[in-house]
Amino acid sequence: MVSELQGPVWQMTRFNALRRHLFDIRSGEHLRAWAMFSYLLFVLFAYYIVKPVSRAMFLTKFDIDKLPSLYILIAIFGGALAYLYSKLAAKTSLRNAVLWAMSLSVASLVVMWWFIRMRLPFMIYVLNIWVSLFSVVSVSQGWLVASNLFDTREAKRLYPLLGMGMVMGAAFGGEFTNRTAQLVGTENLLLASAFMVVLAYISFRLAIWRVAAPVVHARAAGETDTDFSFSELIRDIVRVRHLQIIVGMMVVMYLVDTLVEYQFQATARMDYTGDRLTAFFGQFYGIYLNGVEFLFQLFVTSLVVRWFGVGGTLQIAPIAVALSSIATVAAPGVTSASAVRLAEASTRYTLNKTGMELLYMPLPLELRNRIKAFIDICVDRLSRGVGGVLLVVLTTTSLNLGVKGIAIVVIGLCIPWMLLSYMARKEYVASVRRRLSSRRLDLQTTRVSVTDTATIRMLESAARSDNPRQAVYALELLADTDAYDMRPMLKDLSGSPLPEIRDKVYLVAARRRLDDLLETAMYEIRAAQAAGGAARAAVVYALALAPDRARLAEELLEDSNPLLVDAALEGIRSDRELAETLISKEWLDRMAAEEDPRKRALAAVAIGVRGDQGTEALHRLLQDADTTVAAAACRAAGILHNRSYLFAVVQALGNPRLRGDAITALAAFGPYITGVLAGFVWDEGMPLRVRRHIPRVLKRIPDQQSVDALLGLLKHPDLSVRAAVLKALNHIRLAAPELRFDSVFVTEQILGEARYYFELNAALAPFLEYRDGRRAASRLLARSIEQRLRESLERLFRLLGLRYPPREIYSAYLAVSRSHSGDSAAALEFLDSILERDLKRILLPLLDAPEHLLERGRELFGVEVKGAEEAIRDLIGCRDPWLVACAMAAAAELHLRNLATDIARAAAEAAEEVSEVARSAEAVLAA
Repeated sequence: MVSELQGPVWQMTRFNALRRHLFDIRSGEHLRAWAMFSYLLFVLFAYYIVKPVSRAMFLTKFDIDKLPSLYILIAIFGGALAYLYSKLAAKTSLRNAVLWAMSLSVASLVVMWWFIRMRLPFMIYVLNIWVSLFSVVSVSQGWLVASNLFDTREAKRLYPLLGMGMVMGAAFGGEFTNRTAQLVGTENLLLASAFMVVLAYISFRLAIWRVAAPVVHARAAGETDTDFSFSELIRDIVRVRHLQIIVGMMVVMYLVDTLVEYQFQATARMDYTGDRLTAFFGQFYGIYLNGVEFLFQLFVTSLVVRWFGVGGTLQIAPIAVALSSIATVAAPGVTSASAVRLAEASTRYTLNKTGMELLYMPLPLELRNRIKAFIDICVDRLSRGVGGVLLVVLTTTSLNLGVKGIAIVVIGLCIPWMLLSYMARKEYVASVRRRLSSRRLDLQTTRVSVTDTATIRMLESAARSDNPRQAVYALELLADTDAYDMRPMLKDLSGSPLPEIRDKVYLVAARRRLDDLLETAMYEIRAAQAAGGAARAAVVYALALAPDRARLAEELLEDSNPLLVDAALEGIRSDRELAETLISKEWLDRMAAEEDPRKRALAAVAIGVRGDQGTEALHRLLQDADTTVAAAACRAAGILHNRSYLFAVVQALGNPRLRGDAITALAAFGPYITGVLAGFVWDEGMPLRVRRHIPRVLKRIPDQQSVDALLGLLKHPDLSVRAAVLKALNHIRLAAPELRFDSVFVTEQILGEARYYFELNAALAPFLEYRDGRRAASRLLARSIEQRLRESLERLFRLLGLRYPPREIYSAYLAVSRSHSGDSAAALEFLDSILERDLKRILLPLLDAPEHLLERGRELFGVEVKGAEEAIRDLIGCRDPWLVACAMAAAAELHLRNLATDIARAAAEAAEEVSEVARSAEAVLAA
């Protein structure tokens, strides 16, 4: 029975995978997606009735040499109407704009049908101008509605489906025209087109039925821009490079379209006329052109967009047109001209249309709404008008190129079209990256430039203020001004009652080698000796500039005040020869044996100042029970770089109170200990609380040896260690981007982490029902797995940060983890644009389609969903102690007695905490 069911189940799985591969419509999207599909289908159905009708009427009534003048008239009147439309669209909601456009379209078709029946020649010009505007207004409105109903990620999945609706509508409209033109007459088809417009409006209302707010509130401009002018629109294009590339591509594209359309219609008129010409145009558009478009949209467009991105998708059209035009050059005629028209129009309405719409998506919504309709309509008309002028020059002047010569011009225009397509890809990625970057605020410290008298007077006043922070900052700025005489200011402030200001005064005086304050400093030192106070800055200053500094240092080293001894050690730190003379082995042994921990700490500091020659005291001080002493010893070991202290300092990582000093000390050893540190991480005899902090040391050593050591640690079985390793690698990647991170190895780790994510998700599936239930252990297991999934996702992004721009990857992680639809969509779009194909194929479904994770895990890695018992068995055998313990508790709660052996086996090798849970579980299962 099971084997009988496996075949249909496998076939259904494959069918679902194929359906998702072609059109990935998800829960909550069906009504919007299919209604917009229908809207575009009916609009294109109506258009491909009136298009062959209007053009056949014109070519039957007038000579072919009038066709360029028609293109120019369409540009003039269409451009003016487009501008008026943009003005009106900015002052009304998108919903009302669609209503008025559809209503006027139906009324216009009926009125023109009536006048054409009266045989008025000028109405054929009017019809052609109206048809050119109708297609652009209706279709651009549809895409504008779609861009307000779908975010970037939804658009990338669903736009190919909407494009297929356009292809099907065009195919049905063209074939309908072919079959009915000679039956009912060319002019009567205008009424059928009006009926299709009505159906399109009904589809629009269904699309916004439950999500009308974005379309009701959307404008072609914001409230402050509702009275925009033509010059403002031009400024938008001049200001935004992304729009410049879009406009450039559209200009070249429509120039090519105009020339290709002319040579196609010129050759068609030689063989057909009247209703036969209408039928031929309908057949060409309905069967040949849209049959190819349908196949492209169904099988090619989605795959091309996914594999090659926006730039690669946009480059196919100019290449196809250039190659097919070679046939027209070789053998001009209706067949070759039809082939060029087929290549140009099929790629323009499928690959190129989808790619161009995606180009708009990274733009801010307000800018997109304000400019999109104008570009689609006005640039289209103007480009075709330029094409008309170009045709006049090419066909009616002394050039008189003919069809063959026009084909050569088409090939020449395809070259800048290809170049602009390449530029579009780079700008698309840059725009998405800028959107991500705009979500971050990067604050940098700014220093004041002290150059004028007024500024100096202001700083002098601030330095004498009662605000110590402000006074210290003002002194620092004045000290950085070489031409400023600091002596009077320092002498005045040396008597300040505020210790922060006095300390800064002595620091500046020492740096400038000014001995004017020696008397004041000695007075402060004597006062500290008498009262047991601190005078650290004064001591350091005096030991730097006093004539009898050696005698003073010797006196202070024997002082009973530990604060003054510490200051004296700091004062002679830079003079190793003097330190070795004054700090004897006897002095060190005496201080190291003191009961006062402050004095033992001073012994450690002194060893760091004079060196450890002739003494073993630092080994004892590193093991001192007082953390103040041990911390000072760690710092001294870091200064000395003696590897004999290495093990003791590494052990200090396990003590939270010593950890910071131990990390600083170990990092001071430099790159030559990275291999030893990596070995400690792998050492099972070293406590885990120590090993998991070693990556924090390595990240403080921005060297290639650290990177290599950390990359090797990515295979460590402990998740907490791996997380620390990744954080360290990310830190080094930012601090030293010039270092090499093995991309092949990192990619392997990304794929391994992705597999682990899919396995965890499959393990979670049987326990979702317990997530909010009453079974405490099962609920805890489900929530623990969810937490591990979040941690795995963070590790995935940290790994990506080693291969791709780390700051942008971090921003993408924040957006994805917060699940804000707009930010998340932009982040996924960014990842889609930069990830390599193999990574994109695995990671994007993981991030973008959580409802299909189980299926994707099965398809990509063969990860099967198991029952609760098998899932718990796998978790008991994993190397995550917490999940092992949770799984054991859940097994006991669910009375899964078959797992008793697995629990006993795992307990024999587990830590005490896990063994205790195992004993409790075994007792429950044995009852």
